[in-house]
Amino acid sequence: MVVKSINKELCFGCKLCVDVCTEDVLRFDEARNKPYVKYPKDCVSCLFCEAFCPIGAIEVSLKRGRKLPEVM
Repeated sequence: MVVKSINKELCFGCKLCVDVCTEDVLRFDEARNKPYVKYPKDCVSCLFCEAFCPIGAIEVSLKRGRKLPEVM
C-alpha cells in the first residue's frame, strides 16, 4: 500500500484528498466523515492527496502500487 497512513484524528473530513486523487484510489466514508484507501494497488504515488491535505493528515510512500503506462 502506498498511502502509508491517514491520520483519522487530524482529518476533519474536507474530502480534498478524494477529489484530487487522479487514480480514484480514495473513497469517503460518509458515516465516519473520513477518507479511506479503497484501491491501494492502483495508487501511482502522485502525492496529490498528501500535498492538498490542508492539515498534513496523509502520508504517501514513493513506492508505486502499479507502474504508470509508457507514453510514446
